[in-house]
Amino acid sequence: MPRSPVALIIALSATLFAAFALNSGASLQSSLLALRASAEGFAPVYTGIIMASYYIGFVAGIIWGASLVNRVGHIRTFAALASAASAITLLHAVLVDPITWSLFRIMTGLCVSGLYLVIESWLNAQADNTSRGGTIAIYMTVSLGGLAIGQLLLNGAPVSSFELFTVASVLLSLSLVPLALTRQPPPSAVSGERMTFRRLYKISPLGFVAASGAGVLSGAVYGVGPVFAADLGLATNEIAYFMFFVILGGMIMQFPIGKISDMVPRQYVMIFVLTGLAICGFFPLVAPDLVRENLTVWGGITGVFIMPVYGLAVAYVNDYLEPEDIVPASGGLLIIYGGSAAFGPILGSSAIGYFGPWALPVLFSIVGICVASFATYRAGFGRRISIEEQGQFVAVPRTTPMAFELSPITDDISLNDEDDSKEPDNETKPMDPHDLQDVLTPDGTAHPDDIGQVPPADSDSTTDPNADKKM
Repeated sequence: MPRSPVALIIALSATLFAAFALNSGASLQSSLLALRASAEGFAPVYTGIIMASYYIGFVAGIIWGASLVNRVGHIRTFAALASAASAITLLHAVLVDPITWSLFRIMTGLCVSGLYLVIESWLNAQADNTSRGGTIAIYMTVSLGGLAIGQLLLNGAPVSSFELFTVASVLLSLSLVPLALTRQPPPSAVSGERMTFRRLYKISPLGFVAASGAGVLSGAVYGVGPVFAADLGLATNEIAYFMFFVILGGMIMQFPIGKISDMVPRQYVMIFVLTGLAICGFFPLVAPDLVRENLTVWGGITGVFIMPVYGLAVAYVNDYLEPEDIVPASGGLLIIYGGSAAFGPILGSSAIGYFGPWALPVLFSIVGICVASFATYRAGFGRRISIEEQGQFVAVPRTTPMAFELSPITDDISLNDEDDSKEPDNETKPMDPHDLQDVLTPDGTAHPDDIGQVPPADSDSTTDPNADKKM
């Protein structure tokens, strides 16, 4: 019987608290560094490089995280990475230098990626086929809630002070406590299997391109969004609310848009979302004063069109995959997403540096138009997936491939494994060639249809030529 949402939350409370604290601390640190880099007078391109470095480490964690966890264990990995991430956060306030911060961001991305891997593998071990849908929904809500709350914590102290770095460090440290004290047995080994980029592109060129576009958009939003708002003259508390509403807009509308994509061709929903993003991006050029006065509203609407793009890309690729290929494909897609996200802050900060803050929304429009145009171009190619053939849309965090194992769409994998593990019936079980001599008659003339019916040659009945008549 499926567990109720309340019972499920209680059972997963330790892991969910770790996820909330981790996301809150990482979110606060990201926006804090973007604003602090601008306040320190770093050139926009340096700010972009600092924020982009995080995704380099994040991709490295996706590639090597599984081997680390399997080598030293889940709890030790989480303890080491959480402690390192907490210490690195404090070091940002001590060593204020673009190059040093870039190295720190690489290490932070590596640590956070590994922490996500441990959390999601733990959730996957606690979930069963009757509770996967509820588990992934609760985990998504807690994760996005942590990201949003992390933005509001910017109001706690001045950006130029040491306090906010301390708060981010404390949150990362607190994420360690519940998993270090849990009585739940650690999960089994983590799979590091990934699908190659070449095969992914061959399976779905549109999914490949859309995942890349989603990475650029997300990297630009999280990496440069606070700088964009600051350049428009917003105070720190207003910047916090702006980023909060960007995340909240995507959080609220991601599931409805995904459900619509289950009822109509997913490709058309993707084109609609990207076209809406292009309109949102160009609107500030038409009415800059209106957008400036209602920036949080504009940010929320823009988030509605940015956040679902990656989920739609993943669902579109999954429509062309067998269930056993979904998790390996997710590993490849996440690397594509993370690698593309590293370009987002660099492109966004460079655009703001050369053309002013309104260049960031224009960048959103350009990415939206490019991916929407490619989706329209691809509409006439390849095998068309009917509505009946489309899989179920499931909003999955852009963290590690383990999150996809939590998804209900992978339930068929375990069912197939159970079917394969069953022993075949004796009537259909193939005969080992080495056992053939045991079932032949003494003169070796047994018919193939009689294999398994003829008594062995060393039995007493084979010595009597009339043994068959006496039976």
